[in-house]
Amino acid sequence: MELVNSGPPLSVITITTMEPCFKIAKEDVVVRPIANFHPSLWGDYFIKNPSLLSTHQKSEEWMKQRVQELVKDVKNLLREARGSMREGMQLIDALQRLGVAYHFEHEISEALSFINSTSTSHHSYGDDDLRFVALRFRLLRQHLYDAPSDVFNQFKDDEGNFKEELKNDLKGLLSLYEAAYLGMPEEHVLDEAIEFTRNNLMSMSNNIEPWLVKQVAHALETPIRRRMSRLEARLYIPIYEEDIEAKNDVVLELAKLDFHLLQLLHREEVTKISIWWYDLGLARELKFIRDRIVELYFWILGVYFEPQYSKGRMMLVKVITMLSLMDDIYDSYGTLHELQQFTLAIQRWELKQDDAQLDEKLQLGFMAICNTLKELEDQVLQDGNRCRIDTFRRELEKVAVILLEEAKWRAERYVPLSLAEHLDLSRKTTSYHVLACASLLGIGEEVPKDTLEWIASFPQISKDITNICRLMDDAVDSEFEGEREHVITTISCCMKKYGDSWEEAKLRILGMVENAWKDMNRECLRLNNIIPSYVLVRFVNLACMMETMYRNSDGYTESASLKKTISLLLVEPIVM
Repeated sequence: MELVNSGPPLSVITITTMEPCFKIAKEDVVVRPIANFHPSLWGDYFIKNPSLLSTHQKSEEWMKQRVQELVKDVKNLLREARGSMREGMQLIDALQRLGVAYHFEHEISEALSFINSTSTSHHSYGDDDLRFVALRFRLLRQHLYDAPSDVFNQFKDDEGNFKEELKNDLKGLLSLYEAAYLGMPEEHVLDEAIEFTRNNLMSMSNNIEPWLVKQVAHALETPIRRRMSRLEARLYIPIYEEDIEAKNDVVLELAKLDFHLLQLLHREEVTKISIWWYDLGLARELKFIRDRIVELYFWILGVYFEPQYSKGRMMLVKVITMLSLMDDIYDSYGTLHELQQFTLAIQRWELKQDDAQLDEKLQLGFMAICNTLKELEDQVLQDGNRCRIDTFRRELEKVAVILLEEAKWRAERYVPLSLAEHLDLSRKTTSYHVLACASLLGIGEEVPKDTLEWIASFPQISKDITNICRLMDDAVDSEFEGEREHVITTISCCMKKYGDSWEEAKLRILGMVENAWKDMNRECLRLNNIIPSYVLVRFVNLACMMETMYRNSDGYTESASLKKTISLLLVEPIVM
């Protein structure tokens, strides 16, 4: 689709007021597609309660010093584990799941490089223990090593089924279950492994110790591959603490203290972003938008939680907030004529006198977007990264055009000719590829220009994460969307194309989600050594957040389902 001229650089924008640029005359009442979103469930909670309660008697300074000491101790544990591959893998897995692996990136990279160098295409370093064969496979694939899946064929019988004796191997089943979600298209042995392990883990739940029941339930709810890292740490710490066989007291103490210190940082950030949002005043002036600043901060916390990404995290929250504003303007307020004017304004980044009749609320929304972009530009240019902000701005212009196209479909009651046509447009309206691009705005790592150009080309991995986003959103949103005039959903397309019932269409869509995950797994391995790993991980983390936000309901639009989860990360201190 051709775009109009991309307009001047953001630095020429001079709009700094939140007052409308033009006074408009009263006109006849306009019928709008208002969605009636519920108000914020958090209100000004984080503004009035900026501090986090602590269950620890020591000072923050003491905790930081203690973490440094524990990091040194764990590095010694990693060195000592070099003589035992099993111990080393268990330790690496624990560090990752407990959310402290970012302290040991170099040591873990070296260890996994050595483990990978011992592999053969047919067997896992002479080991026939399912638990460790699967753990090794998962760790290597998570770190973009193309570990072969045929290693699991040794656990099948002559008829091609997984061996009967494996049904009683709880640790082995759990490990294989987690590993299988790193599968790629056509890796049928991993598809079979998921079905085999899930069925047997579910049947074992009534015959095992309570602390093991928690491990099984945790795994079956969401596999590690698809979990939000920070949430996984919060939920896994008590599970790890009860695992007498695996627990290491040094690692456990580090995990608790580090989580608490990061929780203090994250609490400070969500307070600052809540004040920023309150000062914008959009939730008060634009009643048609979703007032979800806390949920949006939580969303971005899943993209990167580490302390070194604080600047990028705060910038990305502002980006996703503006994308949400645009989505609600196009989807839940503007008429087609207004949206055409609004889109032209986005392309040139200014309001002209010709836009005098543009609705006052749309003018306020436009100015908020412009001012936020100018703010982001100023921050990015401090680091000399003009290319990053220019790339992002062009992607935002494309989003406006795509959202307008969807609005035209709605206004014209257009029915896509095929499911492919529907997805080709609707996955782009998720703006998820724009978030992937914007996630690089404030990070310290160098991002090559060709990497930015690659992201802007809407590569296959962008198609994969936007497919996951669109399909999961549609799977839980169809009933809500059906209450108002809206573009035809993916479920409706499936019902039309395949003659599915609503339930059958939803199952079909969830199957498409599984395929998109496999495609993304394949792309991550293919792109290794081509695209920096710190870029690829943003795509994976964005996909994981769809599992967190949309697995059972639309946790963004109907956010009550997320309140307890958000509380675990931002409100409730961890028991030391």
